[in-house]
Amino acid sequence: MFTYCWLILIAPVTGFIVLSWYGNQISRERAGLLGCGTVGVSFAVTLAALSELVLDSENKGGVSTLYNWVTAGSFSLDLSILIDPLSIFMLLIVTGVGFVIHVYSVGYMKEDPEFSRFFAYLNLFIFAMSVLVLAADFFFLIVGWALVGLASYLLIGFWREKTSAVLAARKAFVMNVIGDVGMVIAAFIIFEHLGTLSYLDVFAAAGSAFRPNDDTILLITLFLLVGAFAKSAQVPLHTWLPDAMEGPTPVSALIHAATMVTAGVYLVARCHVLFDLAPYTMYLVAGVGLITAIFAGSMALVQYDIKRVIAYSTMSQLGYMFLAAGLGMYSIAMFHLMTHAFFKALLFLSAGSVIHGLNDEQDIRKMGGLRHAMPITHVTFLIGSLALAGFPLTAGFFSKEAIIINSYHAEMGNIFFWAIAVLGAAMTGFYIFRVYFYTFIGQARTDVHAHESPFIMIAPLLLLAFFSLTAGFGGGMVDEFLVTYLGTHMPHPHDPLLETIGVSAGLLGIAGAVGLYMTGKDRLDFAKQMLAPVYDLLFNKYYIDEIYDILIVQPVRATGAFLKERGERLGIDFTVDQVGIQIREVSRLISLWQSGNVRSYAFNMIVGVVVVLMFVVFQ
Repeated sequence: MFTYCWLILIAPVTGFIVLSWYGNQISRERAGLLGCGTVGVSFAVTLAALSELVLDSENKGGVSTLYNWVTAGSFSLDLSILIDPLSIFMLLIVTGVGFVIHVYSVGYMKEDPEFSRFFAYLNLFIFAMSVLVLAADFFFLIVGWALVGLASYLLIGFWREKTSAVLAARKAFVMNVIGDVGMVIAAFIIFEHLGTLSYLDVFAAAGSAFRPNDDTILLITLFLLVGAFAKSAQVPLHTWLPDAMEGPTPVSALIHAATMVTAGVYLVARCHVLFDLAPYTMYLVAGVGLITAIFAGSMALVQYDIKRVIAYSTMSQLGYMFLAAGLGMYSIAMFHLMTHAFFKALLFLSAGSVIHGLNDEQDIRKMGGLRHAMPITHVTFLIGSLALAGFPLTAGFFSKEAIIINSYHAEMGNIFFWAIAVLGAAMTGFYIFRVYFYTFIGQARTDVHAHESPFIMIAPLLLLAFFSLTAGFGGGMVDEFLVTYLGTHMPHPHDPLLETIGVSAGLLGIAGAVGLYMTGKDRLDFAKQMLAPVYDLLFNKYYIDEIYDILIVQPVRATGAFLKERGERLGIDFTVDQVGIQIREVSRLISLWQSGNVRSYAFNMIVGVVVVLMFVVFQ
């Protein structure tokens, strides 16, 4: 059953190998075709698996085992993949949106001298993300988790001649390794108590092995959350994501909007059986999600780098997903994950089109008036902005409003969660339309002659714009498809008052942006002066990077410098050097006996014989 689904992994890793070994020997057209084609194959196979699950209502998926990899006593580890509604749902996003971004990249990276290497890395990422999603046990989940971190490191630092890109890649790698360590510890605890790492076996035994909120289940879920929060850039492991915008824009769209950063939400949904046994952890998930939504949204209010604003928006929307998951609304979290993948990839790729049209300019203060020069990009960015802001009947409206209203009506919900979620919605409408007005409205603020992007970049934008408008109507289908794994239907509470307030919040944020950015520069400058301390705090990202530098980076560097000087140079190196020095000195003294003078040798022999005789006689 589902043996053909191994092609989902085989296709992109084949593309990676071929492009890595022979990329410089083939034309760019063939390299782009191979890079896109392999992901297209993975998407087609995913669609085949989807149709098999949908057409056969009794088919809930299963495990496809290639062979037994390790057997040690009672422990057995198979090379297996798990095909079920959740993995297929996630793969549709990974391979589907991934394919669209690959096609866009053909145009965006057309002039890059390392074209083939870029597509090799993209294929590696799709393979790694597919391993993460298809893993049938925690071991291969960790393998995929680590491979995704490696692929993101390579892609963020793709332009290795840029110091900022290399530093951003290193920062992302270190933060994600922290998450990897948490995942490994969680896996060890699971194996210690259950003797297996298989999803099916662990989830089947969890109910009888653990009591709700006991120490063991809390430890397992908390360490899993370390991995989830690091990968999904949630507070306090969030600082890597804005810096990751140093990579090419398609990387931002693929990794930091549609796929990798959503892995944390997928992990919580995949392990919902464990999290349901830890209500304390669930409240932590919801709380951190809310904090991140507001925290990131507030920073997005004042940033001027178009990609960084969208990156902070990604952090904020991931916070909404964690809020939903933390309240036990896993279907809604996955629904928002899907709609977010469409409109956030659309925003990133539209921003990439703007950057491409302005010769790599990313500062929105140097843009303006682009709606005339780039009409298609203008429309697609506007659609993405409306969906992000939760404008009625867009995709974001359905999924985000479902989270907001259920943050009050869910069993674990309350008025506090709802109020913060509403505030986040107002912020979202404000900051994304601030970017829209700066970029597309008013007069041009640059001498660069902007131009519309080529069709190979525009076509993906139009496709994503279509789904950003229509995907919200598929909430019922998503719920019916995932219920066989998640076990519960998506709640639909009816509360006209809260629904009206939730929708109005996003519209109010848009209206605020109109009022502030469309009424003249004087009012904007006045607002900055009146709120100067708050503005500086937000613009400098709450000084979190500086705080981490003082509390963590500098002490670690000082400790390393001390150990290098005292431990390595004056300790290890000194000891090793002294061994050599003393041997050399002893050898020098012994060498005095090797003078080459025959009379000296004879005298030494006589002295030696006398000494031996005296020793024998007087013994």
